[in-house]
Amino acid sequence: MQKGSPSARRCTYLVGCDSKQDIRVFSGSTYHLAQQGVEDGLLTGMMNLHPQGVGDWRVFVRAGLWKLRGSRARGFKFTDGYLDGIWKRGLPALRDSIVINNFQLFGSHFVKSHRAFGVEPYFYIDGTLDEWFSSYRAYDAAKFDETVVRQALVVEQEGYASSRKIVVMSKRTAVNIARHYNVPQCKIHIVPPGANIPERLLETLDSRPERLYRPDKKTFVIGFIGLYPERKGLPTIAEAVRLLRRSGYDVGLHAIGKCPPEIAQQDGVTHFGLIDKSVDTDRFIEIVRNIDIGCMLSRAELTGIALLEFLRMGVPIIATDVGGIPDIIDLGAGHLVPPGISPGDLAQRLSVIFDEPERLAELQENAWRRRHNASWRRAVQELKGVLNR
Repeated sequence: MQKGSPSARRCTYLVGCDSKQDIRVFSGSTYHLAQQGVEDGLLTGMMNLHPQGVGDWRVFVRAGLWKLRGSRARGFKFTDGYLDGIWKRGLPALRDSIVINNFQLFGSHFVKSHRAFGVEPYFYIDGTLDEWFSSYRAYDAAKFDETVVRQALVVEQEGYASSRKIVVMSKRTAVNIARHYNVPQCKIHIVPPGANIPERLLETLDSRPERLYRPDKKTFVIGFIGLYPERKGLPTIAEAVRLLRRSGYDVGLHAIGKCPPEIAQQDGVTHFGLIDKSVDTDRFIEIVRNIDIGCMLSRAELTGIALLEFLRMGVPIIATDVGGIPDIIDLGAGHLVPPGISPGDLAQRLSVIFDEPERLAELQENAWRRRHNASWRRAVQELKGVLNR
């Protein structure tokens, strides 16, 4: 647990629930929110609940039996067999505190026992499990059987009913949680997330003069960041770049993350590979900062952390109108396109921007001016306001 300076008020902890010990895996939002929250006085600290050591032998036994039954191994994290085990260990350590859960489930043991420990529960989530199970059915959620899904949705609703306030990251999730889970509107609040880059590492970038667009600029760079290239539309973006280059535009694609070999070898594409931002942040910032416009065509996305990374560095974005992406674009500058947009239509939209220098200039100037909106510092201030109401 990471602690800030003691306070006379009740301690407030952000809680992440993950089967891995390192909370920085995947997008790392829990870790970055915790770091900024402690620094700005919102949080006393962070706790990552996960099975560890001999004390959690019951959880490991249940996980083993789960696999032997032939059920999908990944689904175990959404069951009371998992959640009750980690919360039986975690609740005593959080006695008399405010707990902000960054995961959609508390579990039955927590719902029944948290009052006895004086714990005041809140949520801050990117989306509901109903949204995740449905929109990601063809992707990450494909391995879950219907029994796991049904049970998890019941436990999720119990957790929302027991919490004081539920903070979500987008308007669409706010609507979903009110309609699907019967949560009163007065309990629901919207706070879009921030880019997962520590603010102190962006001080050099922020001290630079604004990058002005040159009217005579003829070379353009489109950027992509992602570990799931197919779900996030990289093939469509790469084909649009190929069409633009064939039409005479000097445009390149800079891709960070995973990239199919046939795209990485395509003319005009530069693949930088996977970049660990925790150890190679300066390189990541420099690559993204020199992109003219970010492009992500997600087919399923509850929020869109990579989009925030573009915006935090003053780079405008083009993204699909799915999930919480409209809320992200509202923080900075960019355009929404329909899901499933064809490479030809995307190329045409990009050519309009490249053919009208003032349009790209306006996008870039707006993105630079509004870049701090895409920070966890902004999100923490808004969360403070929610908790203090």
